[in-house]
Amino acid sequence: MSALAKGWILYRPEPGLVKQESYEVDRLLEVAPRHGYDLAVVDPDDVQLLVNAEGADAVTVDGEEVPLPDFVIPRLGSMTGYFALAVIRQLEHLGVFCLNGADAVALAQDKLHQLQVLADHGFPVPKTLLVKFPVDADMVEETIGFPVVVKTLVGTQGSGVYLSEDKQGLDDLLQFVQANNPDARLVLQQFLSESRGRDVRILAVGTRIVSAMERIAESGFKSNYSQGGTARPFAWGPKNEFSVAEVMRVLGMDMAGLDFLYDDEVGFRICEVNSSPGFEGLETTCDVDVPTAVFRYLDVKFHISDKAKARHLAGGHGAVAGPDG
Repeated sequence: MSALAKGWILYRPEPGLVKQESYEVDRLLEVAPRHGYDLAVVDPDDVQLLVNAEGADAVTVDGEEVPLPDFVIPRLGSMTGYFALAVIRQLEHLGVFCLNGADAVALAQDKLHQLQVLADHGFPVPKTLLVKFPVDADMVEETIGFPVVVKTLVGTQGSGVYLSEDKQGLDDLLQFVQANNPDARLVLQQFLSESRGRDVRILAVGTRIVSAMERIAESGFKSNYSQGGTARPFAWGPKNEFSVAEVMRVLGMDMAGLDFLYDDEVGFRICEVNSSPGFEGLETTCDVDVPTAVFRYLDVKFHISDKAKARHLAGGHGAVAGPDG
């Protein structure tokens, strides 16, 4: 019995990550057959692209031309390189639905650009300053204040995020960074004391909130679940749902993990939005099935009705409408 739709998970383990995304990949593979989907894991480094002005563009894997998938789920996170983005763009060009697309993945990678887009649309974000060496600590104190959060522009799972309590601490940290990596791209960000050691992670698929949790640090100021923090379910309201839907629309994302910081002035500020969110913590904390939400969203994208899916899973051969109806 053939699947209702075939898909690829673009994924490769990344050296140096605190926690690999094998849990998320394994869960998607486990749940897919229950919903009539056939999934395979493909390393983007194994994909070759042919761009041809005569319209004979092609995608091969390990040197063999393969049928195009119906959809692709990139699970590469903030470490997505140029080649992987090119693969996603080529697949989109060939009519493959990508959850998320290349533009959304690239926007999630560039934290500063993402904040620029969000701020331009009126969303509350922390004050953020792009810096280059040498950094004027007096100017930082005047524009942002101390403590100040120091971030690398590419990072994940809390890596590349530091807190400088005062000007001397900032000077010491930046001198160390400059001596070891003078081309480092850094941003300085407003520290919200109300959110010290805690934040809210919301996971959304297709502009709808799937689940949410408050993350609490065991110590320090970073609340990442992947680094040993604890979590508890977070009750969201209609205002949260509307805000998340608007953020997803503005960033062009089909699936996202949105991190919110507490702020007494406006309630919450958006810290960042991830296009390849981990969800082990959410599934454990909130007793939710994230892959099922993903496949139900794909049902809508591919016009697969509950009746057609039931016939398929029962072994029937009823026709199923394709992406064009």
